[in-house]
Amino acid sequence: MEALVMGSLTLSLLHALIPSHWLPFVTIGQTERWSLQQTLIITAIAGLAHTVSTTLLGVLVSLAGWQLAENYHDLSEKAIPLLLLALGVWYLMQHLRHRHVHDHIDAGLVRKARSFSALLLSLGLAMFLSPCLEIEAYFLSAGAKGWEVVLLVALIYNVVTLTGMLLMVTLGRRSLQQINPHWFEHNENLITGLTLFGLAVLNFFIEF
Repeated sequence: MEALVMGSLTLSLLHALIPSHWLPFVTIGQTERWSLQQTLIITAIAGLAHTVSTTLLGVLVSLAGWQLAENYHDLSEKAIPLLLLALGVWYLMQHLRHRHVHDHIDAGLVRKARSFSALLLSLGLAMFLSPCLEIEAYFLSAGAKGWEVVLLVALIYNVVTLTGMLLMVTLGRRSLQQINPHWFEHNENLITGLTLFGLAVLNFFIEF
């Protein structure tokens, strides 16, 4: 149980800190001359669309975990770490190919939608249609332990991700000239892949 909570917390925090989840809102807000309040409102709505779609997918994945509850020991010892490992390897491969698979915001779409309401709709839709897959391994494990645990994972993911995004946007707006997020942006697949790989190794030795 502790490994499940810590893993969910780690991935949620990782998502919030990686630039693709907050930097576009900072730069678009600066370009459109939004106030900090307007920028945070759009970040909150788009971020909520993102976490809701991820949670809905997670609930569906949880059903598979519930069906496998009788074989939970094998699931926790083999299937979950292997799933995390496979995702980690995939992200590392994307890093080697220099592709940013987590670029949720379509720049061309943003350029075409210049009004506040149009940008809000565009950013919200883009985030809703790109749920994060890494956390789904923890939804799968939570489903095998019961719906209370599923709700706990969903709560951790939504609260930590949204809070982190809003915090990073606020900090980014106030120190845009002092920070250089491009290294993190360029290496976000590497960071995600190594994190997932580490969680997989950890969970080979610590049961969910």
